[in-house]
Amino acid sequence: MKKAILLLVLPVFLISACNKHSEDLVSKIVMESKKHNSVSFKLTQKFYYSDRPDTTITPFEVWVVRDKNDSLRNGYVWVDNFYRPYNMIYNAGTFYLAIPPKKTTVPYTNYAESFISPVDWIDIFLKPDLLANQLSDPSVQTRISDTSWQGKACSKLVISFPSDKNGARKRYTYLLNKDHLVPLWAKMETKSKNLTYTDELFFSGYAFDNVDIDRLRERQEKVLSENKLEQEGADSEVSRLEKMLHVGDKAPVFSGNYYKTGEEFKLADYIGKNVIIVDFWYTHCPPCVKAMPALSELYDKYKDKGLKVFGLNSVDNQPHSMDNLNKFLGRRQISYDIILTKPAVDLMYKIKGYPTMYIVDKEGKIAWIELGFDEEKFNILQEKVDELTR
Repeated sequence: MKKAILLLVLPVFLISACNKHSEDLVSKIVMESKKHNSVSFKLTQKFYYSDRPDTTITPFEVWVVRDKNDSLRNGYVWVDNFYRPYNMIYNAGTFYLAIPPKKTTVPYTNYAESFISPVDWIDIFLKPDLLANQLSDPSVQTRISDTSWQGKACSKLVISFPSDKNGARKRYTYLLNKDHLVPLWAKMETKSKNLTYTDELFFSGYAFDNVDIDRLRERQEKVLSENKLEQEGADSEVSRLEKMLHVGDKAPVFSGNYYKTGEEFKLADYIGKNVIIVDFWYTHCPPCVKAMPALSELYDKYKDKGLKVFGLNSVDNQPHSMDNLNKFLGRRQISYDIILTKPAVDLMYKIKGYPTMYIVDKEGKIAWIELGFDEEKFNILQEKVDELTR
């Protein structure tokens, strides 16, 4: 009987000890974070899905400074995405995405959205108690252990959340430098029934108390003034479609370069001769990638009837991203031509999201628009191609 009682007591003791260890670490994180008024760092994001071969890699640089007058996020934030490029800005209660190549800024309607990832540490730095609040939920499981990362002593913090209403489970893992208790590496995993989404972040170049809030605000206001702000509600599909080219509009002609040969491409060479699909895409866009096999199959089916499909990419053709593009396309059997273009082409076609597919008829007019990708939408697009190629 005593042995049974001991076996019951031991798990309770271990759980209590584990909880105490977690509370101690979180308290240290909160105290260390509150020592500093600002932080800047670099990070590289890798995200991938269990059913796809691609690891998408994006470098960022982050500047964060506290401002207690801001009740929502408790500070100002600037994030540079060096792959596309664009700027993510949190300024005076509003979250913006500024896209200088397209001369536009889009407000995020969900102000609580993460800047890069739920494990990017930005909001935890601004509001360290957020981490304690996460762990205060009795349904959340926490594990703490000692480890090392690239020769540095670290604390490993693993937070496992209960399943959501759709059965998906999330787990956050942080490797925290014991000197400043900031992450050197973090991972978010979301597991559903048939799929796991993984988002890894690699942190470097931390600097504390080096961000001047006035200079950061000036920088934010400058980029916002130089890139026209779209109106609220621009995120809805209906709103975006209204601002794009419409059926019956004359398709703008443009030039670019064939990816495979580097030779000049001119849309005008095909106007009046072919039914044309122009697909605006880029490698870091999961629905763009998902659409590629469907477009290849469609092209193979209708090319003898005069269909042309051109995949237009204005994002991945920069010197710093060509290596990734080469690897990406090298892993795929795409039957249609990929065309490298400039951002001005996206502006001409009033692109408001990716992928976007326009069908251009033989008269050079827009015959159909598809924003995003799913099977139902693509079936309708295929019906239109079938009608135009008869």
